[in-house]
This record gives sequence, C-alpha cells and structure tokens, in this order.
Amino acid sequence: PPMQEYQIDTELVNESSGLARSHREAELLWTHNDSGGKTQAYAFDTQGHYQGTLSVQPALNLDWEDMTSFVEDGQPKLLLADIGDNGAFRPFLTIYIVDEPQLEGLPRPFDLKALPLRQMQVTYPDGPRDAESIAVDADEGSIYIISKRDLHPKLYRLPLKPAVPVAIAQDLGEINIPRAPEGTDGPERINWVTSMDIDDSATRLTALTLTKAYIYSREPGESWQAALAREPQAVTLPPYPQIEAVAFSADDEALYITSEGQPAPFAKLELTAPR
Repeated sequence: PPMQEYQIDTELVNESSGLARSHREAELLWTHNDSGGKTQAYAFDTQGHYQGTLSVQPALNLDWEDMTSFVEDGQPKLLLADIGDNGAFRPFLTIYIVDEPQLEGLPRPFDLKALPLRQMQVTYPDGPRDAESIAVDADEGSIYIISKRDLHPKLYRLPLKPAVPVAIAQDLGEINIPRAPEGTDGPERINWVTSMDIDDSATRLTALTLTKAYIYSREPGESWQAALAREPQAVTLPPYPQIEAVAFSADDEALYITSEGQPAPFAKLELTAPR
C-alpha cells in the first residue's frame, strides 16, 4: 500500500513493542519499550517527533509487549499489557489501565506521572503461554488477546472490568491466519503475531506479524470470534528489523507500525481496499 516512512527521534525509544493512537489528539501516538524497560509510555506525533513521557507508577515491566487506547465513561484511557512470556512459565500476567493525560497547553516535551486506575491480574485456562497482542472493544466491554507461539494462534477474551481479583481469559479458539509452509526458513517471521488493534468503529481488527498485517472485518452483530475465522486481507509490511506494534489511525483509514531499533523505524500505511 502507499506508505510514508519516518523514525521516532528520541533515544528513549529503543525497543518499541506496543503502539496506541491517542484519543486526546488525532496526530499523537504512544509507544513503550520491551521487557526490562522503564514503566513509561512515550508520546510522539505522526511524523515521529518526540512529544513527552508518561511514567506509570507503581508498576513493573517484566515484559510489556503491547498497548492500546480506548474511551471509557467518556474518558480516554491507555492500557499497557505485561503479557510477554517467552518461556511460558508465568502463572499470572498484569494489565495496567491509566487515564490518558490531558496535554493541551503543556510545553513539549512533557514529563508526567500516572497512577494505575486498575491493575488486572490475568491467567489462561489452558496454562501459561506467550502473547504480544492486545486490543479493547470498549462498546462490548472486552479485552482481546492473541497468542504468539502456538502453531495456530488462539483468541482469548477478558472483561474490561473484571469482578474477581484474577481474571481467567476465555479461550475462543484458533484464528484463521496464514501459516508458514513446512520447511520455511525462519517460520517465526510469518507465524508470530506481535501486535493487534481494533478500529474506533469496532468493525475491523488487525493482527500483525513480522512481515504482514492481517485485517479482519466483521458484520453488524457478528462476534470477533466469527470474524477471525474468515480469511483476512493481507497488507505487506516494509522489511524492518522487528515489527512489533500496530495501531489504526484516528480516522481508521491507515495503519501505523513501529519496529524495534534505534532510531525506531515508524511508518504509516494507507488502507486503500474497501472497508
């Protein structure tokens, strides 16, 4: 697709592993670093210019792997997902939800702090597994996760406001996503799902791999489980080192992606296919 390429112009971002569009400013995005990084989200504009830092405290970054944004009770929120588990040994994972700060009138770059509104403990019904992909359907009140290292990735669902101390994800089954043919060199570049997002209209979901973005559309009243059982539209990604983050643009007409690296590669891919 038509593409515009940039770089995130701050040394603070070196392992961009999650991406969220702002619901405060149409031309603002948020990202964070991978495992072991600071518990911070970094804002930058749609040309890659650094705008400021939001520190989430108290929190831990064991393996932050994705983030997303949504509106709850009329207020923009950010969700940060500590769900990475390369060795599939973590019995519990953590999701942080914070208010997206009001930035109007602040000098740039800003330096802000956020207290988690909710700190959710999460477990899977079928044992620990690695995941790097999370998205929110705010109208439905659900969080969705796609597993990473399963041969056939699974879709899981959680309540956005769980009523219990530890939320057990609901296993919704395998999704329909292209798999690397047997004997492929480096099959993980095709098979690993590294990020996801749901657009503001809650009619499209994109699941990202290291080489493709797959876009699923759903009909009115259809579940995401049913939509992800159909064949997706495939969008080819640029050959960046390790693409691990995706977000729909504010107008839902493009995808933003970032890759690990310093400076972090950043691109906008126009979606030209009919919605």
